[in-house]
Amino acid sequence: MKRLISIAAIALLAGLAYLLGWSNFFPVKSIEIAEGDQSIVKELTAKLSQAPAPIIIGEPIARVDKREITTRLRTLIWVEDVQVQRSFFSGKVSISVEPRSAIAQLDARWSANPSELGFLGSDLEFFFVPESEVAKAAKSGDADWLSLPNLSLGSSERSLIEDVVVLMAALPGIGAEINSVTAPNRDSIKTLIRYKERELDVSWGSVKELELKFEVMARLLELKANRNVKRVDLSAPLAPIVSNN
Repeated sequence: MKRLISIAAIALLAGLAYLLGWSNFFPVKSIEIAEGDQSIVKELTAKLSQAPAPIIIGEPIARVDKREITTRLRTLIWVEDVQVQRSFFSGKVSISVEPRSAIAQLDARWSANPSELGFLGSDLEFFFVPESEVAKAAKSGDADWLSLPNLSLGSSERSLIEDVVVLMAALPGIGAEINSVTAPNRDSIKTLIRYKERELDVSWGSVKELELKFEVMARLLELKANRNVKRVDLSAPLAPIVSNN
C-alpha cells in the first residue's frame, strides 16, 4: 500500500510539473508594467523583448524566470530593484521597478565622462548616470535627482561620507533645507542652507556636538543684532562667529 501511495504521489507531482511547466494550461496571457510614464514602459518592454526574451505570451507562466527579468532590467543603470509577480489563474505577469535612491549630486570633478552625472546613493556609494537616464529615474521615482543638494568632497573616504550624511540627515529635523555641502575633510564641513526663511552659509567644523551647534545657531539668529547675518561659523560652538558678508 505504501508503495502504491508513493507511486501515486510521484505521478501526481510529475503531472503537476508538466501541467505548470510544459503544458499550455496556465499560459502567460498578459504582461503588465506598473509605470505611469509611457516612455519608460517602452524602454522596459524593449529590454524584455531582446532575445532570448524572458517572457513570451502563450508560454507556461511557471517558466517565467523572475530572476532573469530582474537581472536584465537592473542593467539599466537607474534601476535599483525589480518586483515580478505571476498570477497563474489570470495569466498576468506584473512587473514594477524601483529607481536607485540618491541623496546628493556630486560635483563635476568626480565624473570621468562629461555626459554623466555623479550621485551619492543611500548606500553611501558613488554612481554615475547619463543625463538622459537621470530624467527617467525622476519620472519613475519620488524625487527629482537634479534638485538634490550639491556635494563637494575632498576625498571618497568612507568616514568623510558618513559624517556628511549624518549632517544631511540631521538638518531637516530643525527645518533647514540643504542647497549644498562642501567637505574638504572631516573637520571642515560647510553647508548652504535655507533656515527660517534665510539663506545661510554655515561652517560646522566637524559633526561633533551637532545638537549644541543647532541650539547656538537658533539663539544667534533670534538676536536683532544678527537679523542680517549671512554666515555663521559654529566650528567652536561656545565661541561662534557671525558675519553679514
